[in-house]
Amino acid sequence: MVEELSRAGGAPVVVRDADGRHGWEPVEAPFGLTAVTGAGPAGDGSAEAAALGLDRDSVVLLTGGARGITAAFAVALARASRCRLELLGRTPAPTGPEDPVTAAAGDRAALRRVLAARGGYGSPAEIDRAAELLLAQREIAATLAALEAAGSRVRYRSVDCRDSAAVLQAVKEIHADHGRIDGVVHAAGVIDDRLIAEKSVESFERVYGTKVAGAAALLSALDQLPDGGTSFVVLFGSVSAVFGNRGQADYAAANDALENLGEQWRARTGRRVLTVHWGPWAPDGLHSGMVGPELAREYARRGIALIDPEEGPLALLRELAWGDPAAGAVVHTASEW
Repeated sequence: MVEELSRAGGAPVVVRDADGRHGWEPVEAPFGLTAVTGAGPAGDGSAEAAALGLDRDSVVLLTGGARGITAAFAVALARASRCRLELLGRTPAPTGPEDPVTAAAGDRAALRRVLAARGGYGSPAEIDRAAELLLAQREIAATLAALEAAGSRVRYRSVDCRDSAAVLQAVKEIHADHGRIDGVVHAAGVIDDRLIAEKSVESFERVYGTKVAGAAALLSALDQLPDGGTSFVVLFGSVSAVFGNRGQADYAAANDALENLGEQWRARTGRRVLTVHWGPWAPDGLHSGMVGPELAREYARRGIALIDPEEGPLALLRELAWGDPAAGAVVHTASEW
């Protein structure tokens, strides 16, 4: 390890095995002539959805809730196919209309002020947690409305994907309700960027477990379905698993393990599994993704462009429809990393 760390330059990620030391070199993988007949970059994804056999009766299960890039892909899928969507996320679903007093607070700072003035919280940290929950529930409600407006029938369940029993119950109930699950997207993830010296065991386990334990629980649940599960599984990884990224040792390890878990499941079941190692996404008007203002400035300083939230979902649909089915993982970024 010391020898590796002391090397100047070279690949940011290496593997050492009996054959020596190996680095990773990504190569462009064009779709080929077949993709020309699809919707193309300016399309709505409907040709890709049709190529995947997705229609109004199809059922797609997504983990990661109705927020962030999970929601962005769900909306694109709804517009392209109007399929039935089942969403799993940790955030409790809103139980009704928001209190008009807090609803009038349009941003995080205003919401904190309203909650602090109302009282009943023991500390500023409790106010922050209450504000975060309300903002998350607003995003969920807005996403569900957008999915329904796009023509999809949608249901949201509050499930922590690290809870294997809860995941199994949800998957079995979804399959029993519809008699099928056509596609699965595991997009749940959390980040808590810190240098290794500052990283706690609890933080590492939360970041790692959401990705890896969540995927393991989901794939295990699919194994127990009577028809053998789904026709495709997509795992949302991260470019940090391929190239590394300062402060993301836990996130990089989690997404690398995620890809390996998918490869093992594909080898065992013969079903298609694709890990997409995403670069950073730009926020849109509703979904902030995982790039806040400070991180966005850092990416800009390093010359790293952000993925367009309209283009990212369509790129995934094109990959699923026209990409090589034998490819277990792809990297999608808006610029060199």
